[in-house]
Amino acid sequence: MVKRRLKMANGRMVEPDLKFINGVIELGGSSLKKCFQCATCSVVCPLSPDDRPFPRKHMILTQWGQRDALVKDPTIWLCHNCNDCSTYCPRGARPGDVLGAIRAYAIADYANPKWLFNLVREPKYLILLLGFPIVLFLLIAFLNGNLPPKAEEIKPHNLIPVITGIDLVFVPLSIFLAFSLFKSLSRFWKDMSAGMEPPSKYQMLLKGGWWGIIFSTLKEILVHTRFRKCGPNENRATPHLLLLWSFIGLLIVTAIVFIAEDFLHAEVPFAMTNPVKILANVSGIALVVGVLMLMGNRLSDKDTVSTYWDWSLIGMILAVGVTGFGAEIFRLIQIASLAYGIYVLHLACVFVLFIYLPYSKFAHLAYRTLAMIYERYSTKE
Repeated sequence: MVKRRLKMANGRMVEPDLKFINGVIELGGSSLKKCFQCATCSVVCPLSPDDRPFPRKHMILTQWGQRDALVKDPTIWLCHNCNDCSTYCPRGARPGDVLGAIRAYAIADYANPKWLFNLVREPKYLILLLGFPIVLFLLIAFLNGNLPPKAEEIKPHNLIPVITGIDLVFVPLSIFLAFSLFKSLSRFWKDMSAGMEPPSKYQMLLKGGWWGIIFSTLKEILVHTRFRKCGPNENRATPHLLLLWSFIGLLIVTAIVFIAEDFLHAEVPFAMTNPVKILANVSGIALVVGVLMLMGNRLSDKDTVSTYWDWSLIGMILAVGVTGFGAEIFRLIQIASLAYGIYVLHLACVFVLFIYLPYSKFAHLAYRTLAMIYERYSTKE
């Protein structure tokens, strides 16, 4: 392979990482070479801080193949990909898409183990990723004597008992997920803060300490304050907000059902008039509406470079919502075979969405949150 060396303005020679450049292009940054550094993107971006403007700097560093400088840069996560910069770019370089591709590369770089990222990224492995939990759940049901299911016991949880089935799969794998994500985020924080002068005790006091930093960050995320500063593409904030709150609602429902069935031995599924069931259905509707709006926005932007990396997450979220309602509807109208079959598929989609979180685009939730916390921690103001 021919290696190129570039001379920076300060006279230092740099060696581009061609593998990184090609990786960014493959992940959706194909317009990278159109950029001629006019800085329009940084000027029009409503989210770009004055002291660390983006995305112009990131465009040139990517063209130079400066992988190490980019994957650990927290400002790549401060971009919310509203694509205002792409709208105004005179060359059609779409800096928003390029930064999205850099974020995907960063997730791959910090992924642990890395081979799982490769499985999630490639469409040819989708059958394997989805088929594994389906076979696993059916095997558990068979070993427990719940396959084939009894038609008179048409409750999805009767197919796979919670204590001896679902929990034995999701609990240990969730622990693995948490450990893997923690390890990746720890590396990311270490790289971000390398060489940074920690704020003084007085500065931390003014920030409200760690709890103040975390609380203000979460508050901003919950209302999407920063996202709503976007201009021509402000409508992109609404579906993201719907998805965020729908996941929070469904997480609350899952926790209540887990406690109610495993520890209180309550009868589940709950009645349709139960407040928990109402919250579940409202959250499910918000999930489906949000993801359909997201798909509409993406399809309406003809210039957006859409990759499997983008659509796999959108499609899996939609699949979780549709199969969840499908299982509920067929349970209510007493069609056992469809209720049980769709419920198993629903569990498999939930498995793929959450267990593979550190290796999919869904990891934005964790990395962006940590980058926003670091932004508040590192600033001197």
